[in-house]
Amino acid sequence: MKLPDDIVRQELIPYLTVYDIVRLDIACMSYEFRPQLLDKINGVVLEGDVESIRVSLFKWLGIRRIYWINMNFYFYDNNSVTMLTNLENNYVDQFKYTQHVIMKGSQFGDDIAIFIISHSPCMQSIDISGDNDSDYNPEVTDDTLQSIAEHCTGLQSLSLSDCINITDTGLIPISEHCPNLLSLKIYNCDQITDASIISISTHCAGLHSLDLNGCDLITDASIILVFTHCSGLQSLNLSDLLQITDASIISISTHCTKLYSLDLLGCDQITDASIISISTHCTGLQSLHLCDLLQITDASIISISTHCTGLQSLGLLGCEQITDVSIISISTHCTGLLSLNLGGCRKITDVSIIAISQNCSGLKSLEVSSTRITVASLEAIAQNCSGLQYLRTLLCDGLSSHMLRDEFKSVSELRAALLSIYPSLPI
Repeated sequence: MKLPDDIVRQELIPYLTVYDIVRLDIACMSYEFRPQLLDKINGVVLEGDVESIRVSLFKWLGIRRIYWINMNFYFYDNNSVTMLTNLENNYVDQFKYTQHVIMKGSQFGDDIAIFIISHSPCMQSIDISGDNDSDYNPEVTDDTLQSIAEHCTGLQSLSLSDCINITDTGLIPISEHCPNLLSLKIYNCDQITDASIISISTHCAGLHSLDLNGCDLITDASIILVFTHCSGLQSLNLSDLLQITDASIISISTHCTKLYSLDLLGCDQITDASIISISTHCTGLQSLHLCDLLQITDASIISISTHCTGLQSLGLLGCEQITDVSIISISTHCTGLLSLNLGGCRKITDVSIIAISQNCSGLKSLEVSSTRITVASLEAIAQNCSGLQYLRTLLCDGLSSHMLRDEFKSVSELRAALLSIYPSLPI
């Protein structure tokens, strides 16, 4: 059956990946109808994602006038940067349909970022991050952010990770020129202050997601204003913001009642007052991480369990005051729980873990390192949580004499380990 050209071009080819088209071209290399194939793909705008596109492939696409919406560059050495910036001018219109770009690596700076941004009039999301395998960070500065503000006024999502050279001078213009911003992530950008966040709250009232993890100059002054102006906020990460107090969290609970994800890891001034207020106002909460909050007690978690029954992920790593009482309450009311981290909660015993395994049978991830559990907990998990994908039991005194592994990637692994020591277990 021969499909009409317009069907092939509009309904089929755009949903192939770049690499699908390369393989198709190679497969047709020796056939007489290859020119017809090249004619069909000329000018196509690809919808499919690109895992990581090399500059040589970028040029191959440019020659064939193939465009793509999602672009992912990994700048792993200076050569890849030089090749892209030295491309002939007739290839720069490759960016004219691009809406989403990821620039990752430690070997690039303002030149390459501005080159891409200034040729991308349709850009909706930008992600600039370092290389997880390197100690070096992207060398982008405020010049890149000012280029974003100038050329990408329709921007909806901005993610900047480990961009240690950016300051308020770059971020404030983005808030002023990109009012449609819905998602902002500024991870470990430690020169950003309240001035930027106040400007964001003033100009980007539609913000849905805010991640300020590691921006340790941020205080209550700006966070309270965010909640006042951005009442539709749904996801918030304030990890390691040591100056944040209950005043901020109580403010979000009263203004942002649609919140479904909250991460307060390391915010050590937060007390039960914040979490109880969140539980009573943000009843649709699905993900809550309170790791290393030493002032949090059972009162918080019991309130969460009774008001936020749709909770799916709970992180309590290092919350030393948490006991079996609150975890049993979670098991009773939050039966859809998928992930639970109780590492370092030294008052947790078999009683609560057995209750979790019996009532939250869909559990996929469980961390119980440095708790007081014994083999009885592992037996209950093996019997009830058939979909478990991760279990960690490091430094549990009640297990140390049993020579069990301390990490399991499936229930079948756990069952095999238990049966090797206790062949008669009914699991």
